[in-house]
Amino acid sequence: MSIATRRLAFLLALLVLVVAMAPGSVRQPVRADDPDVNDAIAAQARMEAELARQRSQLDQLRRQQADLTTSLADLTDELGSVGLELDAAVQKLDLVTRNLERSRADLERYRLQIKNFEADLASLAVDIRQTSDALTAREQLLEDHLKAAYEQSQTSILEILLSTESFTKASNQLSSMLTLSDEDKQLADEIRGVRERLKVRRQTLRDGRASLAELRDIETQRSADLEQQQAQVDAARKELEAYQSQLQELQAQQQLELAAAEANAVQTADLISQQERDLAAQNALVDQLKEEADKLDVAYRGRFEWPEHGDFYVTQEFGHTSFSSFHTGLDMAYRTPHCGGPIYAAADGVVLADGRPNLQWGDTAIGVVLGHSQRLQTWYWHMTREIVNVGDTVVTGQIIGYEGATGIATGCHLHFQVMFDGRPANPRNYLP
Repeated sequence: MSIATRRLAFLLALLVLVVAMAPGSVRQPVRADDPDVNDAIAAQARMEAELARQRSQLDQLRRQQADLTTSLADLTDELGSVGLELDAAVQKLDLVTRNLERSRADLERYRLQIKNFEADLASLAVDIRQTSDALTAREQLLEDHLKAAYEQSQTSILEILLSTESFTKASNQLSSMLTLSDEDKQLADEIRGVRERLKVRRQTLRDGRASLAELRDIETQRSADLEQQQAQVDAARKELEAYQSQLQELQAQQQLELAAAEANAVQTADLISQQERDLAAQNALVDQLKEEADKLDVAYRGRFEWPEHGDFYVTQEFGHTSFSSFHTGLDMAYRTPHCGGPIYAAADGVVLADGRPNLQWGDTAIGVVLGHSQRLQTWYWHMTREIVNVGDTVVTGQIIGYEGATGIATGCHLHFQVMFDGRPANPRNYLP
């Protein structure tokens, strides 16, 4: 195999990673609208939801600046990392392009070799024809000599001696006949040699023509392979250019979001103080309602269903993380589809809030709040849209909306939060 052929074979490659995740099964918990729950539950739930929103807004406003700054810094690092990978990809692509150019040059030399080989075969064919013609002439000459010798052999030696004037002339005539026989023998030897050479050359011509056909097939295949690989290189370069453009747009968008967040933090400083006073009053009301409320049914523990199903992963845990001083829920996101995946109710309950519950505090996130008992709620935040209304009764696994990136979010995901007695609880205590 030639160097050019090995290069062409080296440029052909394929790679697929499939990752799948599936949540566990979920049992049905106690419903929030059972007959033993009185009308005060709904009022309590709404008050707890309002309190939760206020506290959540307060916490979010306090850490908004730090979170977005950290997010932007992380994004910048990621873009830098991706940039290095892109550079490596571009270098590899340039290397492949140079290899393709060298392969094309080798192919041209290969074609020239085929052309020269074809010319050599043509010359060999001409030489065979010429040698064959010469052989025919020699064979004819030998045939004439033999014929003449045969005719002469019909006259006896005695007749030559008797018909010749002198013995010397007869001797010369007989000597001439014997010399002619030696020449015929030499001519016959030459004819045998020429025939053997012609046999070899004809076999060489047949083998050469077969090889020439094979070389042409190889040249055609190499040319087709080069064209296909060139198309792959062109497609890869186009994809890399598009990816680089997307990264630049994303970086610009993050800068705009950070600027908007900084402005919003300044504008809401006074609102935070007012919300703190409102929270104190609401806490007192909740304490009073708690005294009248039944104890939370512990059957909910470990029996919630995951609010996302299928191919998703948790992007941020509850509590202290590298992204937040204290994260009040679990963040999760679908791998596929990247955005717009369905969001499911984690348990039976009643819709206590929907739409944009925190819009009055500047948070444009679309969310749903479900009440599961007098003291237990679940929140679903950053949806692209929700499909339930306040007062609706939902069951475990019912679709209540779709994943998005509304509000304060740097990408599509779901913020899932469990509220118990007005305080964030670790959702993993309730999930399977």
